[in-house]
Amino acid sequence: MTIAIFPHMIRRQSSVVGMAANEFSDVLLFRRCVEKFTQSLARRTGPPMSRTTHDHATGEVIAFEANTPEVDEVAILAMRFRLFCAQGEPTQFQKILKIVRRRIQDDWADGYLDKLDIWYKEAMKDTQVSKDLGHPITNREIIDLWFNSEFFHSEPKKREALENIHTVIGETPSLFQLYVAIGRCAAHLQSLYSVVHRLDVSHQFIYTPDHHFGRQKEGN
Repeated sequence: MTIAIFPHMIRRQSSVVGMAANEFSDVLLFRRCVEKFTQSLARRTGPPMSRTTHDHATGEVIAFEANTPEVDEVAILAMRFRLFCAQGEPTQFQKILKIVRRRIQDDWADGYLDKLDIWYKEAMKDTQVSKDLGHPITNREIIDLWFNSEFFHSEPKKREALENIHTVIGETPSLFQLYVAIGRCAAHLQSLYSVVHRLDVSHQFIYTPDHHFGRQKEGN
């Protein structure tokens, strides 16, 4: 699948120096996995949407509705997304990002990659869906619990933790948060894809916006 890349995202060309053959192979595999993942995302009928109804007198949540796909459809997205977040995967988002950052000498490109890293971590730390229901849980935790108790593994402690969350906020909001988290992280995966979309042995360059983002200061 061809992924649309906006011209302003790739205006600056920066050379990559000293990448090993296995690193080029990992970048190529990352691109292929992002393309397959994006193809799965394209099957969605629309953007994630939800509605929460509160009791006017008490403020308590009395209903939650969302356009979450069937759980089996979310599981397919999860299967694709797992290749970018699981430890040990050669296509893990932060592993690919670090490979590239180690090999560039352009401060502008380095600043952009630093921002991508920050934005991805912020997406993982977000609690929006569950926070609105009075029980904030990070996207990272929701992903971990669904992946390791429901979709790919059956760890008893993680199953118990997920069931406890469902007791408090309900299974529908929990699954919706997982769905939203995957979609939000997908945007950053596609941004990194645009950076490395032509990177290989015969073309050792990456592409970033022509803007100096700067480095994130320590402690911010």
